[in-house]
Amino acid sequence: MKNKLLNGIIFSSAGSFWWGIVGVFYFKYVSFAGPVELVVHRTIWTTFILLLTITLYSRWYLFFEVLNNKKKLFMLFVSGLLIFINWFTWIYAVVTNRLVDASFGYYIFPILSVLFGFVFFDEKLNKARIISIFLVLISIIYLLFNFKSIPWIGLILAIIWSTYNLLRKKINVQTDIGLFVFNIPKGLK
Repeated sequence: MKNKLLNGIIFSSAGSFWWGIVGVFYFKYVSFAGPVELVVHRTIWTTFILLLTITLYSRWYLFFEVLNNKKKLFMLFVSGLLIFINWFTWIYAVVTNRLVDASFGYYIFPILSVLFGFVFFDEKLNKARIISIFLVLISIIYLLFNFKSIPWIGLILAIIWSTYNLLRKKINVQTDIGLFVFNIPKGLK
């Protein structure tokens, strides 16, 4: 259990570092291309990498199972639109120097996810979760009063990312397969 927790902390920290620091410098450097073009490039390269990993790990049977399920395909389409909006909004925030607003969204999204888990999956709120929710709500209220304007970028990111996570949990499709299904060109479906 401790090893699993340590791995979770390491991978979560590495992902946050990559997305929050390296990603910011990268998207700033290529910002001349514009957010839409950057998201399209990201989608194409993500598809290419997923094509390689799905082939390498022989996971095509999972891909074809999803293709035969219309409900899952529809949910993946909606979640794909949500991730596209999320990527675009984040890149837009980087390009327009609205990183504090965007960071606010990524700060509050876990609380929305806990709320969604409570509402849609009947997850229980133990004492530690209630205390953490309460502390985050206090800090959210404090931060909102210190913004000069409504942090709409952060609110969009929090709502979109939490909704994306909710849909992905509801359809129970492997992460790589679900992302690949949405990213593949329409002509291959």
